Amino acid sequence: MKRLVLFLLVSATYLSITSHTTKKHDEGMFLLSDLRNIDLKKIGMNISPEELFNPNGTSLIDAIVRVGGCTGSFISKEGLIVTNHHCAFSFVQAISSEKDNYIRKGFLANTRNEEVLAKGLVCKITASYADVSAQVLAGANELKDPTKRTQLIAQNIKKITDLENSQNQGLQCEISEMFTGRTYVLFRYKMLKDVRLVYVPARSIGEYGGERDNWVWPRHSGDFAFLRAYVAPDGSAAEYNVNNVPYTPSKILKVNPKGVKENDFVFVLGYPGRTYRHQPSKFFAYHEQFYLKYISELYDWQISKMQDLSKGNEALAIKYAGKEKSLANVTKNFKGKLQGFKRTKLTAQKEQEENELQQFIMTNPSLKDQYANVIPRINELYTDIIKHAPRNLWYDFFYSVNAGLQLAAAMDNFANSYSQLTVDADKKAFMEKQLPRLKQIIGRYTTSYDALFEKDAFNKLVADAMNLNSENRITAIDELAKKHKLNTPESIEKYRQTLYNKSIYSNPTKVGEMFDKDPLKFMLMKDPLKEFASLLNKEMNPADELDRQRESEMNLLMAKYVDAKSIWKSKQFIPDANGTLRFTYGYVKGYSPNDGEYNKPFTTLRGVIEKEGPEYELLDEIKQLYAANDLGSFMHPDLGDLPVNILYNLDTTGGNSGSPVMDKNGDLIAVNFDRAYTATINDYAWNESYSRSVAVDIRYVLWVVQKVAKADNLMKEMGL
Repeated sequence: MKRLVLFLLVSATYLSITSHTTKKHDEGMFLLSDLRNIDLKKIGMNISPEELFNPNGTSLIDAIVRVGGCTGSFISKEGLIVTNHHCAFSFVQAISSEKDNYIRKGFLANTRNEEVLAKGLVCKITASYADVSAQVLAGANELKDPTKRTQLIAQNIKKITDLENSQNQGLQCEISEMFTGRTYVLFRYKMLKDVRLVYVPARSIGEYGGERDNWVWPRHSGDFAFLRAYVAPDGSAAEYNVNNVPYTPSKILKVNPKGVKENDFVFVLGYPGRTYRHQPSKFFAYHEQFYLKYISELYDWQISKMQDLSKGNEALAIKYAGKEKSLANVTKNFKGKLQGFKRTKLTAQKEQEENELQQFIMTNPSLKDQYANVIPRINELYTDIIKHAPRNLWYDFFYSVNAGLQLAAAMDNFANSYSQLTVDADKKAFMEKQLPRLKQIIGRYTTSYDALFEKDAFNKLVADAMNLNSENRITAIDELAKKHKLNTPESIEKYRQTLYNKSIYSNPTKVGEMFDKDPLKFMLMKDPLKEFASLLNKEMNPADELDRQRESEMNLLMAKYVDAKSIWKSKQFIPDANGTLRFTYGYVKGYSPNDGEYNKPFTTLRGVIEKEGPEYELLDEIKQLYAANDLGSFMHPDLGDLPVNILYNLDTTGGNSGSPVMDKNGDLIAVNFDRAYTATINDYAWNESYSRSVAVDIRYVLWVVQKVAKADNLMKEMGL
C-alpha cells in the first residue's frame, strides 16, 4: 500500500521549526515526518533520506517490526527477525519444563521443522499512517463539558477505526494520541500472527549477570534472540498452521560484521513505549514523591515472596521466572529514575519553567484571556491527586496482586450492571456483548491464580491499608477491621482463611467448570470473596469515576498547555513516545556517571571471563574459546578483543528493546537492549551528560551464533 506522508501541524501558532544539524538536541525521538527537517548528511549519515524513509516505495523502515512490546528487524528474506533475549524470554519460559529447561540451556532449531511457536506473540509492521486530528476532534472543541468532550473523542476514534478496519482487510488500524487532547494519528499495521522461536541463547549468555547487572554499565550481556515470521501460502496474515510459509519482507537489513568504533555515527529505528516529557511539573512531583517509590517497593516485595516460595522447587521457579524478571526490570528502573530526579532536580526545573511560562502568559494580553487559568487549574487537580496518592495507589494495586479477588471484583461489577437492566431483551444483549470479555477475564484468572502467593499478598495489602494516614483511610477495610478485630497478622490471616476457604474464587478448576456450564448463574452467585470485593467496589468505583472526570478536564487543559508552551518557545515539539515508530541518532560515546569515574564505550570478551563467579554463570564453551583465542573474524582492531556491548548517546526508552542499531550506511551493527542506570530518567528528560543506551555488538552476536551455538545455517541465512 502507498504510504501516506504525515506532517504533524501541532499548532498554527508555531513561529519556526529549527533544522537539525550536528548539534544534539534536548530530545530526539523523531517522528518519520520530522526527518525532512534533519540534514542527514551533516549528522553523519551516508544514505539518502529516501533510503531511510520512502513514502512511495521501499526503505529501511520496512525492515523494522514491532515484536510484542519490543522492536525487531528483518535480516533475511525468509522472515528471520533479530530482537532481544529478554523479549523472547516469556515464550521460552512457556515451552520449558524441569526436563527441558530452555530458559537455562537455551533453545536452537536446527531446521524449520524444529522451530516452535511463540504462543501469543503478534508482530506488527507499519504499513501507512495519516493525521486524523480534524476527524477525531470534530465537534469536540465546541463542548464545554470536559467529560462529554472526552466521550465524543472516544466515539470519533471508534468510528474512524471501525471504518478503517472494514476498508483495510488484513491490516489492524489504530489511532495514537500524539499530544493530549489535540493531535491524533491513524496507523495501519500489517499483522504477523505466526511467529516462531529460532535461537534463544542460554540465560547465562542472554542475561549474563542477571539483575545485578541490569540497567548498569559496564555490561557483558548477549541479549539477543532470533525469531521467524510465517504467513499463509498466499502471503496473508494467518494463525499458526503447519502449511504456513516464511514471511518475505520487502526490505531486510544488511549485517555489518565489522561493526563500529568509538565516536562513529549510529542511529536507531524502533517503537519506544512511553515518555512523559511534556507533562506538567506537578505530574513530575507525583511520580517523584509517590508513584515510583510505591511501585518499586511493592515489586521488591513480590520478587522476594516468589523467590521464597520457589526455593528448591524448579517447576515453580520456571513458573515465576518471567514475572520475576519483569518486576525486577521495572523496580530497578524506577529506582534509577528516583536517583535521576534527585541528581537533576528535574521537578524544580519544571516548576521554574512553568513559572516563567505563566509570567509570559500574564504579560501578553492576547494570551491572558485564553491561557491564564491553565497552569493554576492543572496545579489544583494535581494537588488533590497528590493528597490522596497513598489511598489511590492502594486502590490501583490491591486487585492486581490478588487474582482471585480481582475476579470476584470483576464479577461483582458485571453483576451490578446486569441487575440494573429491567428489560429481558437488554439483559440478553448485555450477556452476548460481555461474554467474550468475561471469557478473557476467566482465562487470565485460571492461568495466574496462585494460592500461596495470594495468601501473603492479601495479608500484606490489608495490613498496608490499616497503616494509611487519616486522609487516606480505606473505609471498607476499617469497618471490616473493627467488625472482625483485625489488629494482628494472625487475625488478618484468620479472616483471610474464612473468605478463601468458602469461596469459589480460590478454585480455578471449579471456576472454569461453573462458568462454562452457566455464565450468568456464575456471575450472579453469592460468594464470600465476592461480598468482600463488593464492599471495596462501592468505595473504589466512585473514586475511579472521579479520576475519569479529572482526566477529562486534564486532557482539555493539556491541549491548551502545549499550545501556550509552543507559543512561548516558538518551536515545534516532538510528541512523547507512545509505541509508534521513531528515529533517533547519536554517536558511540563513553561518559562519566559519577565523580572521578569514566566509562569507555565498549566492553569485551575479556570482561565476560573476568566476571565469572557465583552471580555470573559462564559456559565452558566460552571459556574454552577464549583460552584458545578463537575469536574468528570478529576481533575489534583497536581493542584487540571481541567487543560484547557498546554504549552510545541515543534517545531511547522501553519498547526500543531489540531495536536495530545501524551505522552511517544503514547496516546492522548492534541490537539495542538497555540504558545505563543514569539514563532511566530518559522517560522524563534526555541529557547528553547522563543519557546512554546499551546494545549487544553484532560481532558478539555472530561469534556466539557461529562458535557457541554452531548455527552455521543462521550465518548462511544472514549472508555471512
